[in-house]
Amino acid sequence: MSKTREALREEIIKVSLELGSELGEEGLTMRGIASRLGVSATALYQHFESKSQILNEIRIFGIDRLWAAMEPALQIQDFRDRLFQLIVRYVEFARSEPWLYTVLMEHEEVQWDKVKSEDLDWAIRPLIELRKILEGAQRDGHISAKLDVVTSSLQMWAAVHGLSSLLINGRISEKHPMFPAPDEKALISTFATVLVGTVLDSQR
Repeated sequence: MSKTREALREEIIKVSLELGSELGEEGLTMRGIASRLGVSATALYQHFESKSQILNEIRIFGIDRLWAAMEPALQIQDFRDRLFQLIVRYVEFARSEPWLYTVLMEHEEVQWDKVKSEDLDWAIRPLIELRKILEGAQRDGHISAKLDVVTSSLQMWAAVHGLSSLLINGRISEKHPMFPAPDEKALISTFATVLVGTVLDSQR
């Protein structure tokens, strides 16, 4: 029995993720994907017109994975603990899915004109949820009314992305001669604690 169109699309994404994780983006080619699937390149182009379109689909898939990793933190009642866990879970996701994270946050080959508006909203959901937490804390009087929530949430994301990128690219590691991190988990925990404190207490 032949695969349904949707099933084949899902398998294309799965294989693309495998190839990208093994060989990097340069090793992710339409011919390579088709070969691993056991189909012709022509058959592959019936589902995706280009590698860029496949990467767009991978980004949507990746955001789903990232959000699934972060979402449990939203159940935490204390807003500081909630922010702390969001940060930790974000960085841990990047460490566990390094290639997928680089596709999400570091690669520029995005055909934005081909991305649906609802997918764009979904792509920045982690940032939107971070902003909502700060807005709620501000509304409840837990943080200063002077805090610029929009700017602060973007600053927090930029800092978290920076640490994630440094870790997955080996710029900070246990063996790095200049920037050693003997205990990466402890580093992430301390980073999250300091970042939350810095942003929330800066305008008191």
